[in-house]
Amino acid sequence: MADQQSSQGGPEDTLKMTMDAYVAPVLFSIPLIVGAAGNALVIYVVARFSEMRTVTNYYIVNLAITDLSFLLCCVPFSAANYALPSWIFGRVLCKLINYLMQVTTQATCITLCIMSVDRFCAIVYPLRSLRFRRKRVAVIVNAITWLVSFLAALPVCIFHELTRFNWYGWRTYCRPVWPSKAWEDGYMIFTITFTYVLPLIICSVTCSLVVKRLHSRFRRSESRPQHHEVQTRRITRMVVGVVIVFLVCWLPNHVINMWRYIHIKNKFPPALYYGKIVALFLIYCNCALNPFIYTLIGENFRNCLKQIVSRTNSSSSSQSTKISHPGFGFRKSNESAKDLKNIDASPNDRLAPAPIAAKEMVVDVELNPCAVNKERVDSELSKKVTEDWMNGEHEEKLRRIDE
Repeated sequence: MADQQSSQGGPEDTLKMTMDAYVAPVLFSIPLIVGAAGNALVIYVVARFSEMRTVTNYYIVNLAITDLSFLLCCVPFSAANYALPSWIFGRVLCKLINYLMQVTTQATCITLCIMSVDRFCAIVYPLRSLRFRRKRVAVIVNAITWLVSFLAALPVCIFHELTRFNWYGWRTYCRPVWPSKAWEDGYMIFTITFTYVLPLIICSVTCSLVVKRLHSRFRRSESRPQHHEVQTRRITRMVVGVVIVFLVCWLPNHVINMWRYIHIKNKFPPALYYGKIVALFLIYCNCALNPFIYTLIGENFRNCLKQIVSRTNSSSSSQSTKISHPGFGFRKSNESAKDLKNIDASPNDRLAPAPIAAKEMVVDVELNPCAVNKERVDSELSKKVTEDWMNGEHEEKLRRIDE
């Protein structure tokens, strides 16, 4: 009877949550919401504005995709794993979710290394690197990054299984079941090396050489740096900032994993249990902080975000211009002359004459920053008055508004 209860799941397999179980879901939800919105916005900005489609930004978009995928695949199930006493999502999701976690983690590490090497080539070898620092090459490199990540993570998908484990009571866990100790040791060393040690070495060396070159170039320059030089330094600071945040946020998780691997026979202490929650929270914060680094350091990202916000506010506050006076007259919108200056339209599209007609007519003018719709007036007399007005004395007034 006891064996049957154990095989089918005992009281520990219920969905009852303790007070401690609320900690992880609440903490993890913060970077999930912020990071998902921020990384999606980064992808939208680069896709929306053609001037943002540079080689560096192609790698940044790939990093945003990896961060977004990691948050969506990892955070909900990790939160549920801490909230619930056992894994309840079945064997297929056990393999798939852990596989995608490993894939996105490896893709992030490879992308960071590529970004660091790309900055190194752009700063130290600016002319030679022009041959391969192209958008098409960046797309191919990103595709290879994902291919390598999917292949390197296959052991996680193959060997993850549902197992019963005694941790303050028998519970069902989704964890790797390696065929031998050699497999376990080998993949543990591979994971630590590939996802932290190797990126640490590559990024540290390349970023140090880049900073050294920029510092020597700054000391040699007698005059104020050119705009291109300032932009180059901003991009470099952004890449270095992303790398530093990654290394700092991932360090606690690797330390805890190494401790668990070395003391695998010991019982998992409660202090380390909460330490693992904090370590995972830092990892998720890393994915959420990257968009803020792009915005705070990258001037182009800030400018594009300002354009998006201004266009959103303009479209939400735009009102239809109604012309209802039966005589000669002009009706301005509620916008000031300063606001009119910022509208991407010709001066003659901003004001429209009231048509002469016995019957009241209403003309809707949509003020769009990209393209202003022309007024559609059925009266031929009104069209003639409009043409005469456009060539008349009001051109001088509108020219002054533009100035």
